[in-house]
Amino acid sequence: METVGAAAGYGDVLESFQNASAELSRFKTVPEVAEHALRLAIELTRSSVAFLALIEEGGDGKRVYTTASDPAQSLPDDEVEKIFAAAAALSGPTPNALWSGMSDGLSAGIRSTCAQALEAGGRSLGMFGVASQSGYTAVQERTFAIFAHQVASTIAVAQLQERRQEMVDTLVNLRADLDRSERRRLINDERVRSAERVEHAHEAAVQALLAVSRHARSGDGLADFYRRLTRSIAELVGARRVLFWERSDEGMLFPIAGGHGVDDVFLAGLQPVPCGPDRDDLASRVVFHDLMFRASRADDSGDFRFVLDELNVDSAISVPWRAGDQRLGLVAAYDSRRREGFSREDAWVLQKAGLAAGLVWQLKYADTDLKKTAERLQKVDAARQMLLKNVSTAVDKARKRFAGDLHDDALQKLTAVELQLQRLKDPNGDAGELLAEAQVMLAQTEEALRRLLFEVRPPALEVPGGFEETIRDRVQILRSLSGAEVEVEVEIPDDLSYDDRSMLFRQLTEALTNVEKHASATLVRVSLKVEDGGVRGVVQDNGRGFVVAERSRLPGHLGLLALHERALLAGGWNKIESEPGLGTTVEFWMPL
Repeated sequence: METVGAAAGYGDVLESFQNASAELSRFKTVPEVAEHALRLAIELTRSSVAFLALIEEGGDGKRVYTTASDPAQSLPDDEVEKIFAAAAALSGPTPNALWSGMSDGLSAGIRSTCAQALEAGGRSLGMFGVASQSGYTAVQERTFAIFAHQVASTIAVAQLQERRQEMVDTLVNLRADLDRSERRRLINDERVRSAERVEHAHEAAVQALLAVSRHARSGDGLADFYRRLTRSIAELVGARRVLFWERSDEGMLFPIAGGHGVDDVFLAGLQPVPCGPDRDDLASRVVFHDLMFRASRADDSGDFRFVLDELNVDSAISVPWRAGDQRLGLVAAYDSRRREGFSREDAWVLQKAGLAAGLVWQLKYADTDLKKTAERLQKVDAARQMLLKNVSTAVDKARKRFAGDLHDDALQKLTAVELQLQRLKDPNGDAGELLAEAQVMLAQTEEALRRLLFEVRPPALEVPGGFEETIRDRVQILRSLSGAEVEVEVEIPDDLSYDDRSMLFRQLTEALTNVEKHASATLVRVSLKVEDGGVRGVVQDNGRGFVVAERSRLPGHLGLLALHERALLAGGWNKIESEPGLGTTVEFWMPL
């Protein structure tokens, strides 16, 4: 009966051991194996506490794992250390389990302990133990010993896997380090090559600037400068053709004839293209958005093959051609002498040459404009010299006209009044009628003298803000004398200097006097407005008009000459348009 019971007991234990071993084999890492081995050991041996210590590789330390069926009965670390120390002293070199009764210093709830050395592959891994309040049977002892060997094997396999994973990680890291080193090497090589290319491009750019400077100092015209410059650029970037495209005022981009390697046949195949800051085409982006365009038939992408087909070239490169903020156009090179086409360094050299050429081009045009300006200034100076010589003559004419107006108007009326007063002595005359006529003549004389004094020096002209009032008073005189309808538009500031007000008033008065004397107009329009840093005046009538080319021979039209001379002396201009029967327009501008 005992034998049967023992066999039955072994069967249950073996079945539990197989289940525990199968469950334990599922875990891959050492901590997982240790924690589940402790739990399975408590279940197999019905222990209160299980503990496991693993010696670190090299013997420098150990990792301790403990667990208890009841968390309140968990052993402190120092008691576990005592158990391991006692077990190691008693077990000796043999791997068999150690059985002992309750030891001094251990927890009161621990009656028996069982410890088993963990060995695998001839290597000591540590120690595995359990503790119980009731002790252990022989079956439990044997089961625990076998289970300890299984735990040792599983831990050894887990350690091998960990070391294998560490080796894999080390190899992966080593591979990553090698890849990083290779990338750094490639980057360093590229940096070296880039530095060499930049140095070469820098030297080429310096040569381009020297070429621009050398050609600019040659003293030749723009055409020869352009021809020499495109030849130098072609040598620097290795191009068969170099061409400048210039943007016109109408917003079109035109090729400039005379570029290096550009014959009439190639030039005839190039058409002007629209180019503007608001457009999104390729030429506009190069000119206004500083795009550096580069394309070659050797490039597999073929994104700009249509451009090469349109130009009938194998490779092309273009950069902006500008002078400061002024966008002149673009400079382009075609058909590189190198099989791979143009490089980024060529674009940089071309850009430097384009910037320098823009400044020189602008300087050449400025020099041409300066010469034209100097010629105009010489003509203006000659005209001023002539005008200065005529100043005294003009003063004499003004005095004669003043005297003539005084004699023909006021003095004649005073003479008539004097005759009327003499007729009062005639006893047969009508004294009342004669006095009335004399009074009318005196009133007309007073009005003529006031008008004459107004034209010589208007009183309101010297008062701040009185310029517009003076103009309207003069217009009122025109209405009263001619009966014409007058439209007035005055839009000028009130803070004009007296000299500016006086000059403008004289000019306007001269034009209105000609309307009064010669136009016989029914409608007159007067306008004064600020424009371009000066005042633009217009006096337009619907009178009889005249032939402008014959004004110097027309009697009584000396005022027209005074209009022209006064505008020139002030640094402005005067223009007269008229046709017989179609009225006259006098237009002038004087700087403020």
